[in-house]
Amino acid sequence: MFVIGATGVIGRPLLPMLAENGHHVTALVHENEPEEVSRSVEKVVRGNLLDEERLRVLLDEARPEVVLQLASGFRGREWSLGLRRTALLRRRGTSNLVSAAAAAGVRRVVAQSSAAAYDPDTRGVLDEQAALYTRAPGHWGEAFRSVDALERELFESAELEGVALRFGALYGADTWFGPAGAVHELVRDSALPLVERGDGITSFTHVEDAAAAVLASLGDLEPAAYNVVDNEPAESAEWLPSYARMIGGPEPVSLTLEQARQQLDWGTVHQLTEQCGATNFRFREAAGWRPRWPSWREGFAELFGLWPA
Repeated sequence: MFVIGATGVIGRPLLPMLAENGHHVTALVHENEPEEVSRSVEKVVRGNLLDEERLRVLLDEARPEVVLQLASGFRGREWSLGLRRTALLRRRGTSNLVSAAAAAGVRRVVAQSSAAAYDPDTRGVLDEQAALYTRAPGHWGEAFRSVDALERELFESAELEGVALRFGALYGADTWFGPAGAVHELVRDSALPLVERGDGITSFTHVEDAAAAVLASLGDLEPAAYNVVDNEPAESAEWLPSYARMIGGPEPVSLTLEQARQQLDWGTVHQLTEQCGATNFRFREAAGWRPRWPSWREGFAELFGLWPA
């Protein structure tokens, strides 16, 4: 097993799960990151998805049956830079990985994708057949189009099996929704408002459930894209005030759409007003996966010490 993104929010809970299930893990750590990897890892190597030559050497040495690509371009809180990095990793990084993995005889590549990239023209709670929002503007459009590019790379390779796990908004320890995280601070500072009726839908995924889903994807699962989200997609008018109360923050202020467009970035307005939710039915049926936290309500309550009530 070769894990890229081993020090990330999914990688950290996943590594002990892999060890408990008898998997031998080589973890790829970025050259600029500290080597803080679980003791359950047998070998740590340094590299970069964007360095195809180095990646080929590492995979040829490791000869894994499965590669897990869980790396994210978000380091710090700069949204636009994080979006650009993520898009680059999805596009060029996935292309490099698929090429190197095929050359090394890898059987399956499981990659982190996104359930937030659906086209809002469809509306509602969507399954994997719905169109992606490839016409979105700016850095967000680049990020959404890179979801499509990532999945095409995985599914069009004849040499290996590709599985794309479309995670929802990740929350849990050390995420933006956790204590001192970016979203946590925005809500505490009344900087994340309700916009219009708050119709935008968010599907959430606890990082522990995301890790369990990655583990489930190693079995007899058909290569495809799967939504990996909880059972309760929620409009921003519902989850945002609840989250604010759980963290002891002020009630979110309300803005008109025109005010929001003047004060907020495009992606935040999109999320709060028109983003679509996702259904996990396909993955539940195909993999037998069940979220430990079926609702964001329970997951957030546990995160902030409010569970059980």
